[in-house]
Amino acid sequence: TLATLEWLAKKALLRQDAMLLGESVGTLRSLAFRFCEVTGREAEHVSISRDTTESDLKQRREIRGGSVVYSDLPVVQAAVNGRVLIIEGLEKAERNLLPILNNLLENREMQLDSGAFLVHPRRYDKLLAEGATEADLAARQLVRCHDDFLVLVIGLPVPRFPGAPLDPPLRS
Repeated sequence: TLATLEWLAKKALLRQDAMLLGESVGTLRSLAFRFCEVTGREAEHVSISRDTTESDLKQRREIRGGSVVYSDLPVVQAAVNGRVLIIEGLEKAERNLLPILNNLLENREMQLDSGAFLVHPRRYDKLLAEGATEADLAARQLVRCHDDFLVLVIGLPVPRFPGAPLDPPLRS
C-alpha cells in the first residue's frame, strides 16, 4: 500500500532497517521490491530456511584457475555496494544465524570466511581519520560497509505460523 511505501521511505531517510510482518509473504515481497523500484535502489534477496547456514549468507569458496577464491554472496554484496538487502523468512532461521544477522543489523559488522571483516562505515572512516590509509586497512582485510546499505526483513507473525520467536535484540 502507499502508506507502507511512505513508511519505508521514511525509515530509509533515517537510515533505519525495517521489518514487514504479514500473512502474505508474496505481497510483502512485492511491496519490498516496489519500494526499491520507486526509490531507484538495487536490491539483493535472501530467502532463509531451516537449512540456511552462516556460509550461505557470507561467502562461497570456489576454485578458479586452480586457486581457491571467495565469492561474496548477496548479504555481503548488498552491504559493500549500498544495496537494499531483502531477507525473507527470518522466522525460520536457526539459532546459529541470529547472532550473525543481529550483528549485521545493529553494528554493520560481519566476520567473513575469507578472513576479511566487514566494518561499520563510521568506524572505518574513523580509522582513516586517525591516520590509517586505505592500503593499511586493506592489508588488515577490513572492508567498509556502505552508508546506503539498508535491510528489509519480511516475515510471518509467530507463533501464529510455524517458526521460532525472535531473540530480543532482533525484535527491536
